[in-house]
Amino acid sequence: MNELDMNISNNNNLNILDLPNEILLIIFNKLNKVDVLYSLFDITQRLNQLILDSFYIRNLNMTSMTMKSFYDCIYSIDNQILDRICKNVLPRIYHQINELIVEQYSIERILHTISYPQLYSLTLMNFSEEVLFNYLTNNTILCKLLIEQITCLKIDVKDEPTEPPPETLSIIFVLILSLCKRLIKLSFCQFDNRSTFCTFDLSSTNFKSSTLTELKIHVVTFDDCLYLLDGYFNCLSTLIIHVKKISYTSGTIDNKKKLPKLKHFSLTSYPHIFLYDNLIIPLLRRMINLEELILYLSIIRSNKNYIDGSQLYDDILIYMPRLNKFTFNIHTNVDKKNVEIAFSSNEDIQRSFSRKEYGPVASHIETFTKENE
Repeated sequence: MNELDMNISNNNNLNILDLPNEILLIIFNKLNKVDVLYSLFDITQRLNQLILDSFYIRNLNMTSMTMKSFYDCIYSIDNQILDRICKNVLPRIYHQINELIVEQYSIERILHTISYPQLYSLTLMNFSEEVLFNYLTNNTILCKLLIEQITCLKIDVKDEPTEPPPETLSIIFVLILSLCKRLIKLSFCQFDNRSTFCTFDLSSTNFKSSTLTELKIHVVTFDDCLYLLDGYFNCLSTLIIHVKKISYTSGTIDNKKKLPKLKHFSLTSYPHIFLYDNLIIPLLRRMINLEELILYLSIIRSNKNYIDGSQLYDDILIYMPRLNKFTFNIHTNVDKKNVEIAFSSNEDIQRSFSRKEYGPVASHIETFTKENE
């Protein structure tokens, strides 16, 4: 038995304050930060030094998640806890907070309690479409933050049995871009596995951003994807997009203009895609300076019965000399009667890109026949 074990066994009065600061911080980081601040604030001077340290409280999540059903997610803090935090804790730490997560029922009290001069990242969690729109048009404190300070913004629209019209979400999207003069990163309408899809009225929607470099968004159509890449974001280098359904386009948006500033592109769409060669390949060929490509697609090719590493090279990579990371999870189907060659395994595909200039390659190919589809 070592000395530490002997001390523990001989002392029945040990408590949490006997632990070193390093261990206490590890424990605190595993707990909900609001609970820690509520329970331990002003208990002892030592605890205050730990929980009010700038490295600990600079990222403050003012939510508490309870899942009752798929459509009933509660992120609100208990009123008693919120009272104590707003009255006693926020006045001590407001100038140290860099990142803040709030939900719609507590945002009024949190933002109106005090200002946050160092705040640059804001997450609006579990907002209904109507409440979000009202805050963006009527709340002067939130608008002031968005205009003058926020560079990173995440928007989570509440999942409801009756979803808001996608056109309304596009209005909110445009409103955010018009307000946020310093915005660099925007994540719109997505949180974990929840998704609310946005679409654009191509005839009336008009917006531009000269600061945005990273965009994560869920959209309804492939036209929406092309529209976002049609010169509205001069500095966009990262686009992570989930398209609800990829099908025929209107043909009114140019899908040939090069996108030299785009460095990272991720495309996800779960329904079967019949127009991979006609829509996806032309889009990817525009990304001449792409460094990272991620594809999660379900492809049906009526005129070809295979997809392998060499084919992907011919279709895509020859147009992307700077690509150094390639991840794809592709489902493809074939007509069992016409299969004449063996399908490439994931290992075969990765060996197809073994040259060092490609960097790491991850892959997953799943094939299925028309019989078992």
